[in-house]
Amino acid sequence: MPIQDGAADPVLNEARRRPPGHVSHGLEARVPFLDRDLVNLAGRIPIEWRLPGELGQEKALLREAFTGWLPEDLLWRTKEQFGDGSGTADVMTERAAHLVPEDDWADERVAGLPAPRTREELAYQRMFATRLAGVNSHVLGRFATA
Repeated sequence: MPIQDGAADPVLNEARRRPPGHVSHGLEARVPFLDRDLVNLAGRIPIEWRLPGELGQEKALLREAFTGWLPEDLLWRTKEQFGDGSGTADVMTERAAHLVPEDDWADERVAGLPAPRTREELAYQRMFATRLAGVNSHVLGRFATA
């Protein structure tokens, strides 16, 4: 069944979520995997073909399609957390160390949130509590980087 225009259209919704900052710099963002025909085709692929590969990598079918076109070590590498892959992990750790001193950070609790596992997680919890006071704490959850 083709995707319909409107609120239930994941392609349109994803396009709306993209930050418009690139436009202010004279750039045009391209999102080839949001092409309607490609999204409709992907929706018809059997679910068992969309499951992770033998080594657990996501998008196994897409990776298999590029076999021979891309180096194997690049094609089948494991996924990294955003901070590790983008190089921001060290920056965030240093910033957290500045925001949350070493002394007794593990004993501190932010009301309504789980006990922090790292200084970085506590820094994010503090920011959440300060800047988003009144927002249900269930939307925050745990931080992946902890």
